[in-house]
Amino acid sequence: MRIVIGIDGSDASLVAHSLVAETPWPRNSLIRLLGVREPGQRAGEVEAMLDRLAEPLRLQGHLVQVRAEIGLPADQLLAAARELHADLLVVGSRGRGQAASAMLGSVSAWLADHAICPVLVARMPRVERILLATDGSASARAIPAILARWGIFRHVPVDVVSVAHGPELPTHGFITPWAVVASDGDGLDDADVDRHREIAESGACELVDGGWRAEPLVRRGDAAHEILEAARDAGSDMIITGSRGLGDLQRLLVGSVAHHVLLHSRCSVLVMRGRVRAELRQPVPAPSGAVSLAG
Repeated sequence: MRIVIGIDGSDASLVAHSLVAETPWPRNSLIRLLGVREPGQRAGEVEAMLDRLAEPLRLQGHLVQVRAEIGLPADQLLAAARELHADLLVVGSRGRGQAASAMLGSVSAWLADHAICPVLVARMPRVERILLATDGSASARAIPAILARWGIFRHVPVDVVSVAHGPELPTHGFITPWAVVASDGDGLDDADVDRHREIAESGACELVDGGWRAEPLVRRGDAAHEILEAARDAGSDMIITGSRGLGDLQRLLVGSVAHHVLLHSRCSVLVMRGRVRAELRQPVPAPSGAVSLAG
């Protein structure tokens, strides 16, 4: 597996590093620590920091690269993901201030829209409970298979949520496969609720078949509000959802809910986007003398 982690020295980027270090990735994964430095900042300082952060990952048996680049963080992260043919791009939830605009804020939404691979926005150093939001779309149905091939989070209980919606209120579209929803009392009939219950139950059953502990959940209400509230009510450390790969115009029209969740969630958010396949590339050879751990 190939992972790019954005590091700027902030507490948020260190949380992203901790989350990667706490997750049992497939053996011999290739992990690139990318430090984006500001003009005038000495490259040696950044590289020394990256070397320190690389050591615990190397001890886990992974092949770790460190790179220090100058430029806009989002551009450098996207370029690194393309160059490495990354399976996952990981960033923290805030940078080092509004002026620097280092690792996140609006960068998270930009990456979630434009990355060639899944994007993990880390807000917690570990994952102990997951909320999987789904509407039964192809991208959402692929998530269990992707997680199985990655070999991660099998010990973590998962709540699979699908949110029913009514036809008469304006909908808030989004790039993820969450159901578009409206508020309670909007005339939902039993067929609508039953459909979303079947979606949630189907997703939960597939996860159970793959070895996870999973429970279905149906909610109704405003899209972003219900997703965030479901995660809070369950005590989730991560929200996982898919992406439908919308174009630029569609993102402008229907991207607000996904961006709202990315920017306001208290937990980590994993967006399964890009050319995601439920298969792994050839393993990268382990560095000499490294200890291999099963993922």
